[in-house]
Amino acid sequence: MAQASGFSADRFEPADRGSDWFVNDSLDLRGAPGVAAGAVFDWSYKPVVLQGSAAQGVAPPANVITDRIAAHSGLSVIFHDRWRAALDLPVVLYQWGEPGAKAAAGTSRLGGSALGDVRLGGDARLFGKYGEAFTAAAGVTLHLPTGARSQLTSDGTWRLTPHLLIAGDGRGFVYAAQLGYAFRPRAGAFVDRRLGSEAQFSVAGGVRVNDMFVFGPELFGSTVLTDGQAFSRRGTPLELLLGFHVKLAQDWQFGSAIGPGLTQGDGCPSMRVVLSVELAPDVCVDADGDGICAPADACPDVDGVRTNKRSTNGCPIPSSPETPPTPVEPK
Repeated sequence: MAQASGFSADRFEPADRGSDWFVNDSLDLRGAPGVAAGAVFDWSYKPVVLQGSAAQGVAPPANVITDRIAAHSGLSVIFHDRWRAALDLPVVLYQWGEPGAKAAAGTSRLGGSALGDVRLGGDARLFGKYGEAFTAAAGVTLHLPTGARSQLTSDGTWRLTPHLLIAGDGRGFVYAAQLGYAFRPRAGAFVDRRLGSEAQFSVAGGVRVNDMFVFGPELFGSTVLTDGQAFSRRGTPLELLLGFHVKLAQDWQFGSAIGPGLTQGDGCPSMRVVLSVELAPDVCVDADGDGICAPADACPDVDGVRTNKRSTNGCPIPSSPETPPTPVEPK
């Protein structure tokens, strides 16, 4: 195998900054403009493991990467409550693997810090609004080959991924999902595993409490579609994360999640831990002028009053029927 062979082993693609989820997007496209910035840190354990063979001279299993710590710095800008442009800069801060496994995989230089493939994105809201029961958007992301294949931080070529996004809030129950197609102009192989274009998918569901706390699981993965590899064992990494996001200090959002890898796909770790911190100034959309922002306003188009109940917050107080006049006795 050529020493230059390799691929982007980080299968964790965080959502653009400002989302209530780690992988999925809550489609909060409010702002004219609106800006969110922050960093997502993740530690993955055994994301790349060789099953081994006599030809490779490696006794199974062998860890090409045993530990990897990465940081994703990002920026999102919203235009006209509908359009979003985003940047994600991944940097591997630390990674270590077994020397024999690295040599067998042609990545003997792997170690230390390394830049990953920079991600540029653009999305447009098609219909629905943040906080409603159903919102949909479409967009595309472009990965630039800024990483190194020898460090397993790059595919060595650009990747283009058009995708569809949906999200919603059903009176406290929140959900999101996305489906995309990652086109890779380079095929090739990594330790007998075919590389190529992929289908990417994810789904999330949970609860929102007091418009400040979101808690729930996320399932995400991909599968290689090249040469009939769809849903093959090594070509289909699949992960589960259980986490939360909480808004603090008005404009700050913090999050944490943990979860296992569910398959033996390359890039799928045995365990992943994620932490995030974001500065996302709240954008209050108050169409009815009652001082209650749209996501918390149960009657966003009617002037109302603030209450402690989600079902009545922002709604007008029902008027009581007038007292009928007292009959007058005839004289």
